[in-house]
Amino acid sequence: MSRAILCLGRYAKIPYTFEKTKTRVYCLEELCYFLKENAGLVDASFFTRQLSDWLEEQCGLPEPAVRLRALLKGKEKPDVIAEQLLEYAGCFSEKQIRETGQLIRLSADVSLPEKRRARVDYFLENGRYAMAIEEYRGILNGEEVRIPSFDSGIYHDLGRAQARLFLFEKAAASFETAYRLGGRQESLLCFLAAKRLQLSEKEYLDFLTAHGEYYEASLKLEERVTAGKTSWTDVRNSSRIASIRSAFFAGQEEQCARLMRQETGRLMEEYRDYVTQE
Repeated sequence: MSRAILCLGRYAKIPYTFEKTKTRVYCLEELCYFLKENAGLVDASFFTRQLSDWLEEQCGLPEPAVRLRALLKGKEKPDVIAEQLLEYAGCFSEKQIRETGQLIRLSADVSLPEKRRARVDYFLENGRYAMAIEEYRGILNGEEVRIPSFDSGIYHDLGRAQARLFLFEKAAASFETAYRLGGRQESLLCFLAAKRLQLSEKEYLDFLTAHGEYYEASLKLEERVTAGKTSWTDVRNSSRIASIRSAFFAGQEEQCARLMRQETGRLMEEYRDYVTQE
């Protein structure tokens, strides 16, 4: 975080331990950070009378302790309890609190690997690609029993995250594994797209020549590429690129250079956002 946070209560002499994750926390703020970062794993077992006693006795916070006991007595759902604790602590924005509650709701009544996937899918869809890659690998390296179709989906989304960071060779390997496990056409097309971006044009053509089984799929990929280029060009020509083209053909060199620097800077900033997500 980039701002100072006024902590509530005191630092506990005896930490509270979440048995499912073997995680220890020493204050309300650490508790809330843990809930936010592990929202996909949170369920009713995370909120107990023991936790409320710890807040009161170790952290010197009777108010959230009483509130937690009331919520437990009323049999409130885990997402509601988590949101109220986060609101009381004041560590996070309203948007972050609601997102945490949503993640907890999405992962309710599912297996542990599915809980972890709900959390990591959220990272992927919100541009936190490096974090998503680490989490997907954690799921694949886990000891839980999983079915091939589940792992196929994990490898496919791992490939998506890797491709977003321009790790095309690794993305190709992930998409290929996803295709081998699940047989999905989409995984095959993504595999070929990653290979196309990883290799030179000659290398890619040589690859297709050596793997005739991918010929039909490669034609479908080229159709998508052509359609994507046309769509991208149409959108750009209707806005920023149109301005650059107009300045260029009008001989306005300084204006053209200025607009090109702006557009290049914007694209560079987008790239930085992709690779520096927390």
